[in-house]
Amino acid sequence: MQIWAIIVDSFRDAIYRKIFWIMLFIGVVIAATMACIGFDEKGVNVLFGAWTYEAQEWSIASDELRANVAAVAVEVLADTYLGWIGMIVALVATAATFPSLMAPGHIDIVASKPLSRHMLFVGRYLGAMVFVLLQAVVFVGLTFCVMGLRWHVWVWGYLWVVPLMLLLFSYLFAFCALFGVWTQRSMTALMLTMVAWFFLFTVQTGHALLVTQPEIDPSGRWTRMMAVARWAVPKTQDIPIIASKLVGANMFVDMIPVNAHQMPEHEREGFKQAVKGHKRIVAAVDPLTSITSSLAAEAVILLLAMWRFNRRDF
Repeated sequence: MQIWAIIVDSFRDAIYRKIFWIMLFIGVVIAATMACIGFDEKGVNVLFGAWTYEAQEWSIASDELRANVAAVAVEVLADTYLGWIGMIVALVATAATFPSLMAPGHIDIVASKPLSRHMLFVGRYLGAMVFVLLQAVVFVGLTFCVMGLRWHVWVWGYLWVVPLMLLLFSYLFAFCALFGVWTQRSMTALMLTMVAWFFLFTVQTGHALLVTQPEIDPSGRWTRMMAVARWAVPKTQDIPIIASKLVGANMFVDMIPVNAHQMPEHEREGFKQAVKGHKRIVAAVDPLTSITSSLAAEAVILLLAMWRFNRRDF
């Protein structure tokens, strides 16, 4: 019961911030905007038929409609909004979780209770996770209902986005917790977390560029070094790929037609090579291996943060 009280207290600390309600409002606006779009026998209609775009692959009679809608759900809603904008906002809202706990006066009251520092750390951490879980559930629930009721496409696999986005946030919040405990400053912790996120992006992007270039030896020194570095860090960029596989979505590159009459030969070949490279990256991502190794790296970061929290004098 004591750890549950800590979780609730941490959650309330985050929910009282205006940013929580701003995110809820944005989610409602996005869902309402989606509701203004529909699909008919010809293709896409906007503002309930005020404007129509004829596209056979987007008509309600097309076999590709579900996969295309799933692609929009993963690439735009999950990856772009929740995966980038949502993660940044969530980190801003929860960056003070540990610095505020360790502030003079507050920590004296909390630490005086019969609760170990380990449990106090875990409670605050889980409180921030509950905050993000609620945001993800509301947003995914609203957009899922719009896709089903308005678009008549029930993408049940889209519900996997909730745990996957929570998993992505946990990768990043582990860094935020470590920096927050170490510096006791929420803004510093937030900025250092952004730097760590950019580092993760650089490692994963660098590895992807190396393995997709046909002229680069896959067994070369740099490729092997980047592969080891990628394996050792939380794999944030795998989350959208895993989501696409679970949802059963088309890839955006498959939805872009290559017209021989409109694209020069060298550009068309370059585009085809890029598509093949992207497909190789997608095929190489094993969800179980990616999540397991990422959680192992996250556990190391959290153990280091917990060790620092236990050793610090208050």
